[in-house]
Amino acid sequence: MQEGDVLDGRYRLVEELGRGGFGSVWLATDARMGRKVAVKVLLEEHAADREAVSRFIREARTAGGLAGPHIVTVHDYGRVRTGAGPGAGETHYLVMEYVRGRSLADVLKEGVPDQADALRWARHVCRALDAAHREGIVHRDIKPENVMIARDTGKAKVLDFGIARLLTQSAVLTSTGNIVGTVPYLAPEVWSGAGADSKADLYALGVMLYQLCTGRRPFQASSAAEYMYKHLEEVPARVRTVDPALGDLIARLLAKDPAARPADAAEVHRLLREVRPGVLDHGDPEHLRRNADRAWRLGAGGEPGEAVAMLPGIIRDLARICGPADLRTLRTCHDLALFLARDGSRGAAVALLRELVPALDAVPQARADVLRDLDHWERELADEGPGEPRALTLDGLLTGGPRKA
Repeated sequence: MQEGDVLDGRYRLVEELGRGGFGSVWLATDARMGRKVAVKVLLEEHAADREAVSRFIREARTAGGLAGPHIVTVHDYGRVRTGAGPGAGETHYLVMEYVRGRSLADVLKEGVPDQADALRWARHVCRALDAAHREGIVHRDIKPENVMIARDTGKAKVLDFGIARLLTQSAVLTSTGNIVGTVPYLAPEVWSGAGADSKADLYALGVMLYQLCTGRRPFQASSAAEYMYKHLEEVPARVRTVDPALGDLIARLLAKDPAARPADAAEVHRLLREVRPGVLDHGDPEHLRRNADRAWRLGAGGEPGEAVAMLPGIIRDLARICGPADLRTLRTCHDLALFLARDGSRGAAVALLRELVPALDAVPQARADVLRDLDHWERELADEGPGEPRALTLDGLLTGGPRKA
């Protein structure tokens, strides 16, 4: 394959984006649809393996049926002749959504990301896994290299659903020759020969979340055999975070017994939403303001649930650094109330707005803004009901105390 080649009379290869053990990834132009796409071209050695190709076709079609905001969409599959004359052969390619951005692995090369971002990306991966697992599709190779962070939206998108078994090369082979995942992320039961299921995906997510929080994986080893021993026998050092609930969740995800892990990706997503994220620089109000602005953009951009997950931790730190009566702290509480309402928790939003009214007596304009929104959401509450219950109080937010029943 080279720049300018056209596959199936449709996909013109523009630029090679990367190369690995399975083949190469190209930026291409889809002439029929007039859009940029990513094309994965398999090595010819895979094309010669009829069983592997048959599995690839079957799983590519299955993955093509998945859709979601955090899943990289599979658009098409095809094959192309390679070489000429007696030595000519053919190889197979997959056409996928092109995500402008960078992989989570590239993000981690720059150091530990902001924890609010890390938790948000982990929730996005959970949503992708939940959608796939509901369709009976197991990823088998969750790792930072297979998570893309979109440049325009900041959303995480998961690559290679249903086809990771074929595309992975840094992997362990079973006695039957099946590739089952990338060594540092393999669950204990996979090492034991039980195979990868949805709980193995959750274990790999736990390894990745550990990495996002600490900058390193839970186990360091120099060989597959050493990794196998550590995954099967060793308990990793506990992750210490601002909210102990995060360390508890990571420990559960990394449990040796699959039954001890959370029930499914939806439960992990719920637990992650309850974590109070800390900040990298606890003494910098400007850093907190930027985090609050980021949460606002997410909520205003159609993701109120993400804003609701981020804001309580920011409010707690604002209250500690700037003061609980500081206008920056109370306006951020107002933001939280609005996004609670948009996320379906109208009762909790109205209760929080009512608490904010007397707290803003000394700031007439801010108080008027709260009263305006309170009037609107009280009418919505009367018409639509309270929605999802959330036991939030202003005092609990400002002191970091219990905030969810």
